[in-house]
Amino acid sequence: MNKVAFKWLLVAYVLAIAVVGGLLFQYFQPKENKQVKTLDFMPTYDFALKPTSQKCDNVSGDVNLVLITDANYMDFTRVAMKSAIETKCSNSQYNFYVMTLDVSDSDISALKALKTKDVKIEVLPQGEVDLFYVRDTHVSKTSLLKYYIAKVLPDLDKVLYVDSDILVLHDLHSIFNTDITGKYLAAVKDPSWFFQNMHVVELNLDYRGFYFNSGVMLMNLKKIREDNLLAKLEDYTNNNFRTYMDQDALNVVVENDVLLLPVEANTMNFFFEHNDMKTLGNFYDRNWKSYEDVFANATIVHFASSKKPLGPRADRFHFFRMLQEAWYEVYSSLPPL
Repeated sequence: MNKVAFKWLLVAYVLAIAVVGGLLFQYFQPKENKQVKTLDFMPTYDFALKPTSQKCDNVSGDVNLVLITDANYMDFTRVAMKSAIETKCSNSQYNFYVMTLDVSDSDISALKALKTKDVKIEVLPQGEVDLFYVRDTHVSKTSLLKYYIAKVLPDLDKVLYVDSDILVLHDLHSIFNTDITGKYLAAVKDPSWFFQNMHVVELNLDYRGFYFNSGVMLMNLKKIREDNLLAKLEDYTNNNFRTYMDQDALNVVVENDVLLLPVEANTMNFFFEHNDMKTLGNFYDRNWKSYEDVFANATIVHFASSKKPLGPRADRFHFFRMLQEAWYEVYSSLPPL
């Protein structure tokens, strides 16, 4: 080997030792030092969410609420109901109508145990819906029971339907008292439209300009019965291959007879995990400064994806941890099933 080649080989060898040494030095640094560096630029969400204060002056009267559950969602259903009861104004009367599928007698007793002097709970067992069904990652066939709410509750003209995977942070009168005369329902627009999700685009809703989430809906049962919307929903479901089942069917069948609710009526955590706050703030016409702003102002927080709060705690540097802690606070106050 000549002197020039030997020189460059020696240089390469020294550089290799320096790189390896540097990597080893970083690896064996004490973990607490790394943690301090992380905390310098990352927020922590390992604390209780503090909802904005609510005014209960002149808030009174009934709110009719519908939930649908099966044995797999009993814990979520009880948390949804308990959180609503704990945050309602003292003069509010809540009437819960819980449509159930394949739940035990002990499950029914657990639901009825939430009853108080100003909280009525009626459990309505249902049979499985005989409609074409496409299995999605987190939409169960039980969700198709939404179609039958107007039929199951013939004496009610208006109800607030909520999915079981929600957390209520404020009294629900502001939503329930929304005027939906001449509309089938009111709901919050879903950012699936904003993200140009292909299955949403295929629904041909360009003329309306939005796609709504069916996890929270103020429903005009009187109009739904008068126009026999049930038959249209059944027909659409049996003849169209759609991913989000009831949500897709409802979006198409109600056409323009839907009113948009403010995002606080159904604040979905899922989309904030996939896009930045400013973009979503523009979409919902909000000027949020932090995730605390987003969720503390919500009336209903909706865990609208396959990722649910029940399970291992999230990383405390992720805002989901804050929502999970709020959910667990209610969950831990309930007796086990």
